[in-house]
Amino acid sequence: MFVYINDQKYEAHTGERLIDIARNNHSHIGYFCGGNGICQTCYVKVWEGMHLLSPLSDREKAMLSDTLIDEGIRVACLTTLEKLGTVKLLTTVEEVKRTFETRPLDLIPYQAKMGWESLIKFPETIAMQAQRFSEGNLSTWQLITDVAGAIAGAFELIGMAIQGSLGWQEKTKTFTREYVGENPAEKENGEEQQAAENAKKTSPEIHESLKLHKHAPVN
Repeated sequence: MFVYINDQKYEAHTGERLIDIARNNHSHIGYFCGGNGICQTCYVKVWEGMHLLSPLSDREKAMLSDTLIDEGIRVACLTTLEKLGTVKLLTTVEEVKRTFETRPLDLIPYQAKMGWESLIKFPETIAMQAQRFSEGNLSTWQLITDVAGAIAGAFELIGMAIQGSLGWQEKTKTFTREYVGENPAEKENGEEQQAAENAKKTSPEIHESLKLHKHAPVN
């Protein structure tokens, strides 16, 4: 099956989390907590194929307001592919990026809306996370490790983005002899003549008496 993330097509398999598909393909998605369902930066807006995804879990419902759910928002680290088909989604960080590039003034009401929806669910979100820690469902050391990995991955994406924007590419250096004022045919002939002259210089001269003549007798 295929998943379209930010208009890019990627192959995926059932059972995979949306965040893992995005990260494995270096797609632009937030994951500061390393995919542990804490930072709430891996929100995605599902345009197509919602019925192919896992149902909303209690953890997702604790973080997403009814408004965001109605808009098709899912938490990528808590959502998996369950059925074969095509899924199309847009990550919220990519949505912010595109809005900034095309309609920067729209960012103010957008951020205000997202902040308000998070504030509405804040008490429920805190209670859910506290319960996870108390039940031992979230290891502090694992969280630290995952956060470190997320930061490293973010720097990798930044580096790739910078290289892509500047057009940096690895180039193999080649050295060729240039013949000024000559056309390509003359240049090729000149290279052949130069090679022949070099061969003469490096090959030792053979004395006339040592040369094998065509009609010389062979003992």
